[in-house]
Amino acid sequence: MLKRLSLVFAVLVLMAIAGCSKPPEAEMQASQTAIDQARAAEAEQYVPDVFRIAADTLNAANAAKQEQDSKFALFRSYGKSKEMFIRAKALADNAATEAAAEKERVRVQVEGLITQAQAAIDSANAALAKAPKGKGNKAEIELIKNDLTTLGAQFEEAKNNFTAGKYLVARSKVEAVMQKANGIINEITMAAAKKK
Repeated sequence: MLKRLSLVFAVLVLMAIAGCSKPPEAEMQASQTAIDQARAAEAEQYVPDVFRIAADTLNAANAAKQEQDSKFALFRSYGKSKEMFIRAKALADNAATEAAAEKERVRVQVEGLITQAQAAIDSANAALAKAPKGKGNKAEIELIKNDLTTLGAQFEEAKNNFTAGKYLVARSKVEAVMQKANGIINEITMAAAKKK
């Protein structure tokens, strides 16, 4: 009888210990919410490496939890996965913060680039207005005018992207506009040199 009571008591102790090792549901949910918030803050675009580390940590935590889920209830231990979920949340929060800072830095940079691109387009238009117009380069001048018209439309599109908060897209488009405007200025200079 005493052996049976000891056995029952031992089983109850093991069940109590196993009961203490519950899945870290709250930590899992908090880390997933933090990842979603980092994604909404565009961390994937602005700080991809930081976001990837947070996402990888969350994936590893989920894998560790699933590994424990597959074990017999008495042998489950969620301590490692709980720590990983907490770490994933901290990394995701950090990714969201860094993304906001990087997005602001890019916004300021693009604002400056827009000013420079406008100046380059204005210079190209001024150079075109001063370009000598004759039979020899009339076709070239018309092509350059068409290029400038197209360039103006691309610049407006870049500014619309900037206004919409798509700063990375706007930056690449504005840089392309500046490069093209400088190319047009060189074309006009070369056309003027041929005329002389």
